[in-house]
Formats: sequence, C-alpha cells, structure tokens
Amino acid sequence: MPYCPKCDMEFVEGITVCTDCGGPLYESEEAARAAMAEKQALERAQALSREKAMYEEYLKSDVGSTEEELQTILPPEPVHVYVDKSQKYDDLKSSASAFLLIGGVLLIVSVLCWTGIINIPMAPVSRLIFQGALTVMGVFSLIVFATTTRSAKKLAPEIAEEKHQTQDMIDWFTSQYTADDIDSDIGSKDGLTDEELSLKRFQLIQDYLVTGQDLPDQAYVDALSEEIYTKLFER
Repeated sequence: MPYCPKCDMEFVEGITVCTDCGGPLYESEEAARAAMAEKQALERAQALSREKAMYEEYLKSDVGSTEEELQTILPPEPVHVYVDKSQKYDDLKSSASAFLLIGGVLLIVSVLCWTGIINIPMAPVSRLIFQGALTVMGVFSLIVFATTTRSAKKLAPEIAEEKHQTQDMIDWFTSQYTADDIDSDIGSKDGLTDEELSLKRFQLIQDYLVTGQDLPDQAYVDALSEEIYTKLFER
C-alpha cells in the first residue's frame, strides 16, 4: 500500500501524494525504509569522504606525508556488506511474524476492552481514545504483516536463482584456477606473514572475478571471493 514515511501513514492504491504533508508516497513501508536507509548510507559515505579529503589535505600540507604513507594512515573507504536474498527473505518472514503477534495481541485486548470484559479505570472520553488507539495499532500491525508477507513471497522465487548463479560463479572459478595457480601468480612469499599472504590471495580472487565475469557489485564480489577462498585454501 502507498506509504508516507514522514506522517507514518498508509493510503489506498492509486494515491501518490500524502494528503497531510503533500509529500510523495512510496510503494510500501518496506520500500520507504529501504530508500531511507540507502539515503542515510549515502550521506554517511559522503560525510566520510569529505572528512577523509580534509584529513588528507592536512597530512599533505602540515605533516608532509607522501602518497604511500597516506595509504597506511588514512582510514579505508566504507564497505557495503552484501546480503543474499535468502537472508533478506528470512528477515522479512521474521518481521512479518513479529507484526502478526503484536497485531493479534493488540486486537484481542482492544476487543476485550470494547466488550467491557476489561474495564479500564479512565474517564469515558480517555477510555474511548485509548481503546481506539489500541484498535488502530492492531490493524496497522496486521497491515504491515500482510505487506511484509507479500514482499517475502515475491522474493522467494529469486532465492533459488541467486543460489544457482552463485554456484555457477564458484564452479567457473574453480574450473579456471586452482590454489597453486593463485600462489604462483603471487610469486615469492618470502617475508610475507600469514595475514599478508591471505590478503594477496583474496585480492587476486577478486581481480579474477571482476575481469573474468564483469561483476558490477563489489559487495557481491567480496562475498563470492570469501566462498572461493574457503573452498580453495581452507578445506
């Protein structure tokens, strides 16, 4: 259902502008949350980038650090963590279950209040407002449950496809490269610690994936590289 994050309200299908604040509506509450989270992540990344640029300028002008030294001093760029569709599906199902439980409890309590089985010691007007709020929150929770469940159902068919694609990528890589091939491309390992050797192996796996499969999502490349590294070097 169309949703306004500013007013925290849902509307019937066909409405595109919030009647209270006049702002544009999102397709659903989940879509609004995802868009807001993406916007916040982008703002944090931009803020970090500005701070890094200022810090780098300070190091160059006042400290006199070289480019090589800056790479060891400056903090790394923020990294987006890849979440596969299976995990997203589980998260949606968990959220749906929570909203179903909350909505059911609120509606049961509100029905007991409306029928007088539970008598709240309040003034009549205050009691009506309280009972009405319980009912609204219960209905809203069930609406969120329904929309979240619908989103999970849409995502479910994509899980097998993603797993199949990931397995194809791993099979392609392991058919093209072995652990010995990667170590051979690294060259001499003299003086390398175990951590440095692992990092070089991981970076080579990333490079081979990017150049061999032209994958645009760096987070997905990182997730694939971890699986391939484990398969080749941590059996």
